[in-house]
Amino acid sequence: MKAMRKPRQKPKRDLLVGTWFNANEYATEVEFTITRAGRSYAVRVCDRYDDEAADIFETTWDGEVLSFAAQWNSTGRFARYRLLLLSANRIDVTYTYTDSEMYHRKLGKTKRPTNCARN
Repeated sequence: MKAMRKPRQKPKRDLLVGTWFNANEYATEVEFTITRAGRSYAVRVCDRYDDEAADIFETTWDGEVLSFAAQWNSTGRFARYRLLLLSANRIDVTYTYTDSEMYHRKLGKTKRPTNCARN
């Protein structure tokens, strides 16, 4: 009697690997390209509007969440991203970033709001 061979199993597809873009066409033009790098991942972040690629730092994979930091040289903006795989074709992206604003001095005497502490 011949021994039955086990059918060859395909290696499971890594669902996080690929290029991801925002589902809202009116939101950001940023896209993420994720590739495998040993036991972790490598990330490329690109602004599709002007083709700028961010510098990527501190990429970590905890088995569920892929985290990394990105520096956009054209604006100086620094962002931290957390990517969580939801399904084969969806990821949840949480990010924080630096921003800049212009402030003006108030003219004339102003009352200090009562809920602000004095320095």
